[in-house]
Amino acid sequence: MDEVVTLLHGFTLSGASWDELVAKMPAGWKWIAPDLRGHGSARTSPATMDDCAADLVALWNHLGIERSHVVGYSMGGRLALHVAVRLPERTRSLLTIGAHAGLDDEARGKRRQADQALAERIEREGVESFVQHWESLPMFAGIRRRRPDFAAWLHRLRTGNNAEGLAASLRGMGAGAMEPLWDELEAIDLPCTFVAGEDDVPFVLAAARLNETVDRSRIRSVAGSGHSVQFEQPDATASILADHLGWAATATSSTTTA
Repeated sequence: MDEVVTLLHGFTLSGASWDELVAKMPAGWKWIAPDLRGHGSARTSPATMDDCAADLVALWNHLGIERSHVVGYSMGGRLALHVAVRLPERTRSLLTIGAHAGLDDEARGKRRQADQALAERIEREGVESFVQHWESLPMFAGIRRRRPDFAAWLHRLRTGNNAEGLAASLRGMGAGAMEPLWDELEAIDLPCTFVAGEDDVPFVLAAARLNETVDRSRIRSVAGSGHSVQFEQPDATASILADHLGWAATATSSTTTA
């Protein structure tokens, strides 16, 4: 059986958002890209990191998967870190894109208030209005440099969600709600690659901090890219992911035989 890679999408997206990247990957891997709680076809609430981790365990058990490589982007990257810390026995390796392991107390409190206000805005104005606002943020400028049909495809994925689900996700899985993991990361004994777009400065710094904290880790910076590396530079992302999976398979094999 091919080794399994579980792909965890970002806020406002769905599992289908990984389709382009998967199409660029070499054969020999089994890809799983579930909709996370509050998104797509998944349950709306409760939507927390623990709930989503439990969903993954149930999915893996259902499919007969003992361990999976885990890849996550943004919110999904924070979930991937959560999974690596809480479920190391089910995780073969970890790759995150544009992710951090939580905010400090002061920043977290401010972010929780901002996320609550954003959740209320979604409920008040609806998904279409919110998605237009979300897509206009500077951190997503690189996506707008892609072909118009690609941006339109992503827009359809985002607006396919519902207001109740996105609001629940913000309240339960936003950076303000997430319990910081920094003090627990040293326990991660898995091959890890932390990816950030070169123009996404806060997440370049976060990737560097993750790399300094986790023992078996590497950092990859992608030129000409902001927050959404896999959408802005899909070929470069596919190359980084293929390299990571090859390294992780070798590293895991060496550890197992040692």
